[in-house]
Parts: sequence; C-alpha cells; structure tokens
Amino acid sequence: MAGNDYDGIKYREEKGSPLIFRLLLGGLLLWGVCFMGYYLFSGWSSGKEFAEKQKLEAAKSAEFEQKEKAAAPGKAASAKGGDVADYIATGKKVFTERCVACHGADAKGGIGPDLTRAEYKFGKTEAAILESITNGRPGGMPGFGKELGHEQLEGVVKYLLSLK
Repeated sequence: MAGNDYDGIKYREEKGSPLIFRLLLGGLLLWGVCFMGYYLFSGWSSGKEFAEKQKLEAAKSAEFEQKEKAAAPGKAASAKGGDVADYIATGKKVFTERCVACHGADAKGGIGPDLTRAEYKFGKTEAAILESITNGRPGGMPGFGKELGHEQLEGVVKYLLSLK
C-alpha cells in the first residue's frame, strides 16, 4: 500500500499551509503584540478613564445646578404672572418646532391628542402638563425634559393653557 493511496483514492500531500494564511496569522500576531504593548506600557487604565469621566460629569452637573439657581428668580417671576406674554411666545415657537408634527399646527390633534379640549387625559394643571412634556406619557408622547430648558418648558405649558 502506498503512503497516500487509501481505498483507491489518491490524496495530495500538503507540505505546509498556504502563504496567505501564514501572512494573515503573522499580521494578526504583530497587531496583537502592538495593541497589548500600547495598553500595558502607555499608562492607560480603565480606572483612570472612569475617574476622568466622573470628574467631567460632576463639572457638568455643577454647571447645570448653577444655571438652575440663576434661573430661579425667573421662575418666581413667572409664577407671579410676570412676563407671561414672553413665555407664551417662547412656548408657541417651541410648539411649532417640536409638537406640530403630532398635535397639528392648530393643536387640534393628529397623531397626538387635541390640546384645545377643556380637559386632558392626565390633567390640565400646570404641574400635570409639565410632567407630560418633561417625562412623556405612555402611548407615544416622548419626554422633552432633557432637550428643553426650563424657560422653554414653562413657555410650552403657558402656551397650551392659553389655547381655547
């Protein structure tokens, strides 16, 4: 029986793997060594990166709190009725940009409900409307609390309450 002849079938004897496989393996090994070397010897660590991200988030949070504190006198003035017309104008602008697609240009509804009704499903108080706009509602109303500032949210609320 010959070395490469079994059951009448002749097998081709391979001397080594194809050149392309050896080149790919060599490239992969070289890349792996360089990648590991960079992260092992460059001083990078996930702990340092996490600490940097925490510092950045803390700075953003502090800046946001300062802006909220600075806006606090404006909140008090709006609650007393000062600059209501400005809030309504701001609210109308935001409504036109963000809400018309679902509630219609005249706020009579479309995909979203009619906002000119006497009562809303979740209440027609300032707090209820602000909650709906800020956090959204089940059934398709997205929350805009992270996208809109306090003045814009307050303006939309005042605008909706002014609709008849």
